Amino acid sequence: MLDRVENNADEIASEMNVFARMNNLLVGHDFEWKDSSNDDLLLAKTTTTTAKITTNKIPVVFAHGMGDSCFNDGMINIGNHTSSLLDDTYVTCIPTGDTKTEDTKNGYFLNMDASVDIFAQKIAQDPKLRNGFHAIGFSQGNNVIRGYIARYNTPTVHTFISVNGVNAGEGTVPGCFPSLISSSSSESSTNVGGFCDLLLEQASRRAYTEFAQEHSFQANYWRDPRQKEQDSYHQYSQLAKWNNEGPNNNNQKYNENYSKTSKFIWIMATKDSMVWPKEGEHWGCPDLNDPFSPNKILPMNETEWYQQDLFGLKTAQEAGKNIFETFEGDHLQFEIDDFDRWITSYLVINDSNGHDKKDDLDEEYIDDSKGNGLSTRIE
Repeated sequence: MLDRVENNADEIASEMNVFARMNNLLVGHDFEWKDSSNDDLLLAKTTTTTAKITTNKIPVVFAHGMGDSCFNDGMINIGNHTSSLLDDTYVTCIPTGDTKTEDTKNGYFLNMDASVDIFAQKIAQDPKLRNGFHAIGFSQGNNVIRGYIARYNTPTVHTFISVNGVNAGEGTVPGCFPSLISSSSSESSTNVGGFCDLLLEQASRRAYTEFAQEHSFQANYWRDPRQKEQDSYHQYSQLAKWNNEGPNNNNQKYNENYSKTSKFIWIMATKDSMVWPKEGEHWGCPDLNDPFSPNKILPMNETEWYQQDLFGLKTAQEAGKNIFETFEGDHLQFEIDDFDRWITSYLVINDSNGHDKKDDLDEEYIDDSKGNGLSTRIE
């Protein structure tokens, strides 16, 4: 497969894009945009923008999801739309590849840590981001932003809006969501459950290897909730390392970097059919004692990563930094009115006269991020 990716990258990227479009994973693809001319669009590069730059305002950075690309019209349009909502604030989408083909295939075959390194490098190279920025992620693009927060966060992410993020991992394979199994007849439920257990077994055997963790973004956030797979998950998974899960993962720099971000907006789709459990978008997770009971998804405050404050989630909650939102619908199938509300609610504040005012960079925030904009990586 990797040989085919290397030799037929354009063809593979096209297939990935078609798959993403068929599964409604392309953000902004179905919206009717007022300005559709490519000449008027915000270009998806860190060095170019058609928007007017307001230097004393916090810019906005996007990270796209699986099968999507910063070079797709939907991502360009939603960036341009966001800029218009924020009075022509600088908005950019950070690709992990320099072309649409490379950016698309890297969403599958470039691992999370490597993706974060490229993201951080491009952030550091953009002088408009040197004093920090807001970040908005879609689906697995949130893993890139969250990884940047954990491992770098200089320049600092001021507000992180996570739309249907796979931040807490993916716990099962398509067609094996516990709610689907439990709704079957008892006989078919047993048969489907047995087959799904086999699929999970194969998925974990392939994901929890050094090769898969090196070459598959999706393998990096595979989080098998079965008790017997926890040692392998802790040993191999990049997500486990970011979460400080397991006896050998304890990097307190992740907690320190996490604490630099001022606000986290976690947005869940109520009918998400791509991420299981969907409550993971709000930092819930399966109960290891009964992982596939649809009625035993632990809320955030009952999870180990919260109660032990493994990476700073509890500290953020106690500081009032976490905000939880939902929308009715499937994965990434939000309405533009939903999106506008998130932007105007969390990236725009009211001044003393009740007028809308974009969130300004305060003096302390600017001083904390002064310098040449170079990022500091935490391994």
